[in-house]
Amino acid sequence: MIIVNGETIDPSLIDEAFMRLKAAAEAKSESSCCERDDEFREQAKGEVIEGILLSQEAERSIPTPDKEEVREHFEQTLREWREHGASWDLLEAQRDQIRAELVAKLRMERFVESIWSELPELSEDDHRHWYRDHAEVFRRPARAKVLHIVIFPDESNPSEDFKTLLGIREQVLDGADFAELAKAHTQKNDGNIDLGWIEHERILNTFETMLFSLREKEISPVFYYEQALHLIWPEEIEAEHIAAFEDVAEQVRNMALTAQRREALHQLALKLKKQAEIQGAGN
Repeated sequence: MIIVNGETIDPSLIDEAFMRLKAAAEAKSESSCCERDDEFREQAKGEVIEGILLSQEAERSIPTPDKEEVREHFEQTLREWREHGASWDLLEAQRDQIRAELVAKLRMERFVESIWSELPELSEDDHRHWYRDHAEVFRRPARAKVLHIVIFPDESNPSEDFKTLLGIREQVLDGADFAELAKAHTQKNDGNIDLGWIEHERILNTFETMLFSLREKEISPVFYYEQALHLIWPEEIEAEHIAAFEDVAEQVRNMALTAQRREALHQLALKLKKQAEIQGAGN
């Protein structure tokens, strides 16, 4: 149990932060990160403690919103809850909690705005510097525009279907038009042979591994994937690259501003933490 300046932290807040951090790391690495659970747990504790400290500072430094403002926001909140199916009985039972959370939210909004209003405006040079420091964010994966033949083989005797695709492959290697052969032989219900642009995002995916091992306008070997036999033919391939600053300038401005604001709150939380009484947080 963690207690911050006399306020007990709900363990579910830490659990939610832990799951979010772990899921984000696993999505990025495409593998399980169980060996990093302790790291994620400590990071989650830190995030929640910082949030509590900032919330306490907002309550200390920001006056309670006036009754009319609270009433307007409270009625709007009730309407939104009703639109999402909440019953009047439920709303009545939670009226005091909803109001308290609303007041805390309004206070926090004013608090962070007061912090952000004091930050210097980022210049073009600041944006370019941030872009250079975070170039990996703007890395664009290789992508390919793909035509495709799929055959669903008879599992009891798949050899004929395999031979059919081998024959098609030989024809393409001899100069035949892949698109025409694909239209004639694909077994997709809609007859569509054009998969459009596919980005190379799943390194361990069989289909993408095969596709991005090919050169432009090179037919693949016959391969088996998700209960079907496939031939693929990349019409165009764009190599992996980092997007130019000019192409992502607006995104850079938004991300740099968000980072600046987040860092300002983080630094304030660190100052508050030095003065705080925190129990049960470990190291």
